[in-house]
Amino acid sequence: MKKRILWIEDDYYALQGLVRPLEKEGFTIDVATSALDGFEKALKWRHYDLIIVDLILPLSNTVEDLPDKVRSWAEQEYVGIGLVKWLRADLKAGCPVLLLSVVREPMSRLGLQDLGLAGHLVKRGLLPSQVRDEVFRVLKIEEIPGSE
Repeated sequence: MKKRILWIEDDYYALQGLVRPLEKEGFTIDVATSALDGFEKALKWRHYDLIIVDLILPLSNTVEDLPDKVRSWAEQEYVGIGLVKWLRADLKAGCPVLLLSVVREPMSRLGLQDLGLAGHLVKRGLLPSQVRDEVFRVLKIEEIPGSE
């Protein structure tokens, strides 16, 4: 199963445990650890099957000149919201986008219903099996008996 996911998350070490089951299933996971890194990877590769965006992200991991577009995301309540809006409106990402958040019910609490998100995952207590199940649900992948 050759599916490609862009996962934009600043907690690299927590991410590693969450993606292992997906990698075992044949997924390729491209990791971006800041909004700028995610921006650059999304610009270079537009053929992701899924993009997962953390709500709370640093703009950048280094002190560098940021593109005005990326810098403007700091004006949002959360940088991840600016990134998702850019993915949808400007980049016109043709794949599902999932939001990863510590905020409960981020869609309604933050008024994100109009962004066309495929759903959200709550980070607190998140298990690798829950990530796998949600990714399979969003990508409409049916379980293969005995594949677990």
